[in-house]
Amino acid sequence: MKNLKTIGIIIVVGILGFFAYKLATKSSGSQLASEALSDFAVKDTASINKLVITDTEGSDGVILVRNGVEWTLESGGCVQQHLVHTMLETIKYIKVKSPVPEGSIANVNKSLATHHVKMEIYVKDKLSKTWFIGDPTQDQYGTYMLLKDPEKGKSPEPFIMHLPNMYGNLSTRFIADSKQLGCTEVFSYDPIDIQSVEVTIPDSSHLNFKVIALNDNLFSVMNNQTKLEKFDTTLVRSYLLDYRKIHFENHNYNLSEANLDSLKKSTPFYKIKVTDKKGKTNQVKIYRRKYNYEKLGLDGKPMEFDQDRIWLELNDGTIVVAQYYVFGKLMRTIDYFKGPPPGLR
Repeated sequence: MKNLKTIGIIIVVGILGFFAYKLATKSSGSQLASEALSDFAVKDTASINKLVITDTEGSDGVILVRNGVEWTLESGGCVQQHLVHTMLETIKYIKVKSPVPEGSIANVNKSLATHHVKMEIYVKDKLSKTWFIGDPTQDQYGTYMLLKDPEKGKSPEPFIMHLPNMYGNLSTRFIADSKQLGCTEVFSYDPIDIQSVEVTIPDSSHLNFKVIALNDNLFSVMNNQTKLEKFDTTLVRSYLLDYRKIHFENHNYNLSEANLDSLKKSTPFYKIKVTDKKGKTNQVKIYRRKYNYEKLGLDGKPMEFDQDRIWLELNDGTIVVAQYYVFGKLMRTIDYFKGPPPGLR
């Protein structure tokens, strides 16, 4: 009788332990599915309202949420919509190119465990699928991927996935760095919404100017405290049109905090302040960017400053990289509005 009681206790403990193990593996996501899972696609991407993307490369990770028709970071930060639409397009149209050959499954799984982009797809606030996106195949026509289902568990086998008519690695379509996803817009104004543009050139203050819109077709141009009596109205209109679509090129991945502090304490090359008709201002500071290697000019002498790129301090104090090609048309002087000399008109 005593032995039977002991056996009964062991059985009960074993059953409880089994259920505890199943519950733990299910909640931790470590359980394996009983069969290979290949249903990666979500056809109704309009029902997707959250994407959580991380990687094994040390990125900060991002949580993207749908707010109506727009996508933002969970914190509310702006993201480039076309990059999210690229992700959704991939989620909708992705297809299996082929299974991974049986002899390669173990190696691919090992590679995916240590090097991957992980994306969790939420449909109507519920986790629907988790993708593990690895390296491209040797011919670049497919990407090794593994699927995890919240109910069935993680697939024991990966698949080679692709987008029809696309050549390359699908992992590049899923960005886990919030900086790379963030909006790059600096100025985006309809000219009729601009009240004034003030440009300051600290090292050449005699060339400062301010354009003031008195109405849709009437302007005033100031050179410091002096009103310019004659100026080319066409050039003023053209200048304000240049504020319609101005973006920076990239975020700062080079300057340390000490370098950033030093840069901000230095004298800007240009300062540009735009005020709209609601009284809201947007000011940027432009700093010359020094070469970190020797570059010779056409005269054979070393050049100190980058001729293609500048440092830009945004309205919120963030430092980013911008192109002269984009900002050069905004970096005018008062002489620009006077038009060409009489002999060149």
